[in-house]
This record gives sequence, structure tokens and C-alpha cells, in this order.
Amino acid sequence: MQRTASKGTVQSPVCLVQGRARIVDDAAPLHYVGHWDGLGRATLSNNGQSAVLTLSERPFRPFLVGGPLGSAYLFEQLHFHWGPDDAVGSEHLLDGRPHSMEAHLVHYNARYGSFGAALAHPDGLAVVALWLDGGGSAVWRPLQPIVRALRHIRRPGTRTTALPADCLRWLAAGLELGRHYYTYDGSMTTAPYRECVRWLIYRTPVYVSPRQTAAFRRLRRRCNGRFAPITSNFRPVQRSAASDDPLGLVFVRDSVGTGRRAKL
Repeated sequence: MQRTASKGTVQSPVCLVQGRARIVDDAAPLHYVGHWDGLGRATLSNNGQSAVLTLSERPFRPFLVGGPLGSAYLFEQLHFHWGPDDAVGSEHLLDGRPHSMEAHLVHYNARYGSFGAALAHPDGLAVVALWLDGGGSAVWRPLQPIVRALRHIRRPGTRTTALPADCLRWLAAGLELGRHYYTYDGSMTTAPYRECVRWLIYRTPVYVSPRQTAAFRRLRRRCNGRFAPITSNFRPVQRSAASDDPLGLVFVRDSVGTGRRAKL
């Protein structure tokens, strides 16, 4: 579990408080461009902390634009956070309640040219978060291509391309379950914990099976010269979030929107 804290003022993750969020009903839509078009190659790797998915050999990087974002943000990678069982594991909480897992779709601001350069700017990253709950009665099929590939990356430092290029399509299915999301300005949840992230956290979780969440806990890391399961890789909540604090919590109730666009 990531415990090291920065001395910054807007550290993530946070406990989202619905009753203290500013509500926006008519926001400009978020556009996901190229994330699930099935082009190029997908690679899933175990970096000793999480399962990380990257895309390559494509005509262009997928990008995110619209909503609260002032420019286009290019896709960098997808990774996951989980806990020792399905009762905990998400990094962000909603009104004190955790979820089993949290997926992070990481993007960097195109104006800065690279992921590394973007970290030095307060608007450097945009991270889309989606909660997963392991209480589903059946396997959630859209996630299965990634779950099946996990067996090829049990040890740290391993990777596989044995998954379809459109393996991010499960995110599209998850986002369609609910257009509502929270957004605030915060930090990375792994070192170096830079305060350079615009968070977009979808309110509606995806329900997956306990077998699917358990597959992530079978990944391993190095610990004292031996291999040990990655049973927890989430950072604890750093604070609660509200609209009247430096985080500026906003709840967008319709990310498609109609008519006049509200300013976030």
C-alpha cells in the first residue's frame, strides 16, 4: 500500500462528499477519441506495483478532450488499484464508502510534449477513474480479455501482448453505465505525488465477479529478495473533498449535456 505523503495542499486520493459538491447539470461533453478503435497493439505488464496497459503501433495516440479540460490530453497508460479482499481497494471513496478496485486511465496534456514534462505543470495530467465492485454474480465479459492476460504477467517485470488491441473497450461499456462524474484538482497517488492532476471519477461502479478481482491479487512483486502477492496497492485517503476547499469538487450530472454549456 502506498503510504508516503507529500506536504502539498491538494493530495489525492480523497473522500468525495456528495453533499458538499457543486452540481453542474449541463457540462460540455467529454470526448474519448481512439481509445477503443482496435488499432495497433496492446501490451499488459507487471511493474511490481500494478497491472499496466499501454498501446503502441497506432496512427495516433488516443486522446481526451472536453468537459473541464482546457486542452487535449493524450493517453499514456491504464493501471489498477485493489486491496486484500473485495471490501476495500479503491483509492477514492464516496461518502466514506470504498469499492473493490479502481481503474485509472492516465493522460497527459498534449501542449507539454511528453508525460515526464507534463508532471512539472499543474494542468499536466488528466486521470479518468472508474470503480469496480467484486460483488457481481457473474463474470463481466468486457473485462475478460485483460483478466485472461493476467496469468502471463504473474511475476514482476513480465509483459504480454496476448490480448486484443481493443481491450480498452470495456471502459466504454463501463462509462455508458453512467454519465455522471466527479472532478477536482489533485495529485498523483504514487510517487512522486505531484499535484498536477485533474481527476474525473465516474460515480457508477462496474460490477464484476469475485473471480475477476481475485485474478489481480495473484500478481506478484519482489519483497526482500522473494516474490510476494500484490495484495494491496492503494494509497489511503488524504482528506475529504468539497466545493469550497482548494480541491474545488464538482459533480457533473450529465457529461453529454444539451443546450448552453456550463463552465466547470
